[in-house]
Order: sequence, then C-alpha cells, then structure tokens
Amino acid sequence: MDPVHFSGREILEMALRIEENGERFYADAARASRSDRLRDIFTFLVEEEKRHTEYFKGLLKGLDPEASQAVLDPYAEEARLYINALADSEVFTAADQGEVLANTVGGEKEALEYAIKMEKDSLLFYYELLSMVREKDRGVVNRIIQEEKKHLTKLNEVRKEIFG
Repeated sequence: MDPVHFSGREILEMALRIEENGERFYADAARASRSDRLRDIFTFLVEEEKRHTEYFKGLLKGLDPEASQAVLDPYAEEARLYINALADSEVFTAADQGEVLANTVGGEKEALEYAIKMEKDSLLFYYELLSMVREKDRGVVNRIIQEEKKHLTKLNEVRKEIFG
C-alpha cells in the first residue's frame, strides 16, 4: 500500500490550525500569568504565532487551486483526521492548557523552556509530514520548517538575553 500523500494546501491548512492553537495557548497563558515579565514572554509568543499565521495564509493564497485536487484515495480522509488530531494534541494541547501552564510554571525560564519544547515538537511534526507530501509540495513544508526554525531561534535568543 502506498503511503497517503498530502497536498501543499492540506499541509498549510494543518499549519494554520497549529498556529491558531498556539496563539490561543499563549494568549491564555499570558492572561493567567502572575508576573509582568512572564506575561510579556507569552504576549511575544502570541504575536509570533499571529505572524506565522499571516505568513502561512500568504503561502496558501499563492498555491494553484487546481494543484490541490485530491486524488481518489480511500485512506485520505482517515489520514487527514489523524494528522489533525496530532496537530491538536501533540503540538499544542487542549484549549485550557495555556492557563494551566501559567498557573503551574515555576518562572520565566521554565515558561521559555516549555515554549521551546512546543516549537521543537512542531518542527518534528513537520519533518514527519515531509514523508507524506507529494514531491511537488515538499517546498511548502520546507518553507514552514524554515519559518518554525526562525521562531525557535528567536526563542533561544530571548532565553539567552534574559538568562545568559
């Protein structure tokens, strides 16, 4: 059996879902934060997620609508549901988890470490998707990966700036 292949459009729709989940997660964490510094970190992350969302929407608009027509694949819907479930549960967790994190995090460093872990999980998710994307659409996934790497780099820079 051949593996299921996703189109660039489907991957970008998943990426948008992940970014929206991340934005909600970090916004909830910012609202529930007890310290101004921690709130600022989570607010920064909200803005980063918004920036990614806009970037991915731009990529989506640039895709040829005809190129994303699905080939009849009896497993495509099941695979799409599986990937969306992964996006919802593995990259950014349930809706109330941002608030839970803010109430349990031990401080700014732990919050940043958690955000870095989430971004690494996101990268792993996209690397896994590379094997499930048609060759012609791998460029889309690679652009998403490059954007996520930039985000991870920024978070590491913030951590270094604040904690040395």
